Amino acid sequence: MESLRPLHDKVILTNLETGERKSSGGIVIMNDDGKTEGIRARWAQVYAIGPDQKDVVVGDWVLMEHGRWTTAADLKLKGRDAFRFWRADEKCILGVSTDGKPPGIRVETIVDVPEAPITTKKT
Repeated sequence: MESLRPLHDKVILTNLETGERKSSGGIVIMNDDGKTEGIRARWAQVYAIGPDQKDVVVGDWVLMEHGRWTTAADLKLKGRDAFRFWRADEKCILGVSTDGKPPGIRVETIVDVPEAPITTKKT
C-alpha cells in the first residue's frame, strides 16, 4: 500500500498512550489498559485526516475520551516501516495539546508522523 487517505472528517491516530504510568512522586502505576481502573482519557497523535476535518491537523496530540478509538491495526506503507494505527471517533476528541507531546505519557513506539500531511484540509 502506498498511502492512507481517510474519508470525510475521519481521523487516523498513532502513538496512542499505553503502558505503565509514573505519578509525580515517582510511584509506578502498572499498565491498566483493558481493566476497570484503566478507564481514562488517553493521548494520541493525529497521523492523517479526511478532507472535511476542521478541528485537528496532522501532527496534533489529542486527548481522546476513553475507548473512543478502534482496535489497533498494523499497516505497512511503501517506503515506511510498519506501524500501528487507530481510527478515532472524531466527535470524542476532548482537546488538543498546545505544546506538542504532553510530558510524561508513554507509548509503545513513537511513529514519525509525516512532515507533509497525507491529506490536507479543504480551504
